[in-house]
Amino acid sequence: MNHRRNGGGSLFTRARSKYPSRARILSRLLTGILATAPVAAVAQSSVTLYGLIDTGINYRTSAGITSSGKPGSALVLASGNDFTSRWGLLGYEDLGGGMKAIFQLENGFSAVTGAGNFSVPFPNDTNSLFDRMAIVGIKSPFGTVRLGRNYSPFYEGVVAGDTAISNFGSMSLVVMSNSSNVNPKLGPAGEISGINSRVNGGLMYAWVNNSVKYTIPDNTYGFSGSALYSFGGTAGSIQNKSTWSANLDWTNGTLGIISGFFDAKDPSGLTNNPWLRAYALGITYVFGSVKTGSEFSKFRNPTTGANQNFYYVSTSWQTTPFLSFVADYTHLQDLQNSGAGSNVYRVGTTYFLSKSSSIYADIGYADNKSQDVLPGGEGATPLLTPGLIGRNQLAIAAGIRKLF
Repeated sequence: MNHRRNGGGSLFTRARSKYPSRARILSRLLTGILATAPVAAVAQSSVTLYGLIDTGINYRTSAGITSSGKPGSALVLASGNDFTSRWGLLGYEDLGGGMKAIFQLENGFSAVTGAGNFSVPFPNDTNSLFDRMAIVGIKSPFGTVRLGRNYSPFYEGVVAGDTAISNFGSMSLVVMSNSSNVNPKLGPAGEISGINSRVNGGLMYAWVNNSVKYTIPDNTYGFSGSALYSFGGTAGSIQNKSTWSANLDWTNGTLGIISGFFDAKDPSGLTNNPWLRAYALGITYVFGSVKTGSEFSKFRNPTTGANQNFYYVSTSWQTTPFLSFVADYTHLQDLQNSGAGSNVYRVGTTYFLSKSSSIYADIGYADNKSQDVLPGGEGATPLLTPGLIGRNQLAIAAGIRKLF
């Protein structure tokens, strides 16, 4: 065998002598693949794991009915008092010419139980792995196109005008907690479950499935914005279950103007009727370390007759690199039901232990009319455990937040 291996040559050696051109082609091909693969993986693409964990103590009055039939308070260890605990993957591949292929996957979760915050508007969302975002797209000098489960441009416009953004009592929470989707004929039970529940309406304004979203290039003469269309996917109809949304903002670094629009058809697919409609217009102003904002938002639902106006004022103050304060006020005007309406007040502070770790405290109070139930500040919980209708609510939260 030694003689055959050393003197007679291997099978590959003999094949190369007989078919030199094929062997050379194969050798060059393998060499090219091995040489270029590491460069493409390392130099031209990137994947980033990111997220945050927010956990703390949460106390709130009017949290539910006790065994004696009276309103009771609750003290809980809560995830997402200020910001929803989440993790995600963000990646891109450089395609050259200023173009990149991109993707982003993001999932919310409870840091106190480990369970995912699965979105629940309709069956196609229940138990979704990436409830907060699941997109793939192309970024170019002419803008960015994202396909999949996107944030709605309307919600992004509202957030841009929310200088005290938080799950605790700010305007971004109001978007989630508004009752424009609630059918008064269903009574209190309709607040919690079913197609017309408050939960369904709130989440539908924020995230949109089956959508294509275009975002204009960053800082286009001070403008930013996007437009989105969601395909209903119904045979014979391009309107059934469809959604439109857009926003356009402008800033010169000091003064900012924000706007947003949302229009969704009947998500059940039983009709082509308009279902959820919303508009937002606001202004922000920055002077030194203080940022202020004022915003008007309208939520309508022709199906339920809902017609709600929200007026919002917020202020954030970065007193030192380590300490910040926030304050905001929200007024709900219900044009459909004079017995509904609320005023929500909130103040909070954050102390930064480092660039990625901080501790915080918030106090919120909701002054509700007899037929409303806006939360005083329940963090991530009001969607699943709303307060009692017609009851005022005091909420206090304190916790720690870690970015990674």
